[in-house]
Amino acid sequence: MIKHATLITVVATAGLLYTALTHETDLAKFDHSELEALIETSRPALEVNSTIADHRQQFARLIMDYAENENERLLAARAFIPRIIERQTKHVERDPALALLISYFDINPDTSLDHIEAELYLRVDVLPPALVATQAAIESAWGQSRFAKQGNNYFGHQCYTPGCGIKPKNNKNKLVEVRRFDTVGDSVAAYYRNINTHKAYRKLRRTRLELRNNKKPLTAKQLIPTLRSYSELGKKYLKILRSVLLSDYIQIAKQMDTNASH
Repeated sequence: MIKHATLITVVATAGLLYTALTHETDLAKFDHSELEALIETSRPALEVNSTIADHRQQFARLIMDYAENENERLLAARAFIPRIIERQTKHVERDPALALLISYFDINPDTSLDHIEAELYLRVDVLPPALVATQAAIESAWGQSRFAKQGNNYFGHQCYTPGCGIKPKNNKNKLVEVRRFDTVGDSVAAYYRNINTHKAYRKLRRTRLELRNNKKPLTAKQLIPTLRSYSELGKKYLKILRSVLLSDYIQIAKQMDTNASH
């Protein structure tokens, strides 16, 4: 897990290496390589905290650990944005590091640089770990669903290519499968990417940025109203989210020392 102190060291080391380079071509390649390692590599598996007796609390704490890991990656990636944008203002050709961010975060490349910058600050950002665990609990039956056990799919992600995942039973649409992931971490990363890019969650991203700009804490409670489109249940889904978020399983796991599991 990328802990905060470790992240500071990584970013500081990257900064020293960056300033040691002299040509902008080398700088762009450096940023591209660093960002690729942060956002495109497979996420490592994390250990379950075996000291937690209750299965649901154990599951919640594990997903929160994965979420914290993903948050650290995104904050590190976000730190690259200012210098990448500044470098791009000096060149006509697309900066490779910027091209990577545009592709990964699904931004229209044909818009202005100002628009691209604004979208990056909307999309390259974190989520409350308790919210991630709450949605995972609902979508995967606390990690006990067939799709979670067989495909590490904890958020109901679908795919549409034959053989891309697991076929749901009694599914009328034969083209739809439930996506399979190599690790739980990859499933969490896909969830973040979905929230940070899909048009259905624009309101969440705008709410998050407004809270950040006003220096207010980002909480699951504040973001739940923006997730109505996540489920066909609509308003009922929001009630379920609030109920599970307030459950002892999530709240107790939220208070646990994350270091205890590593």
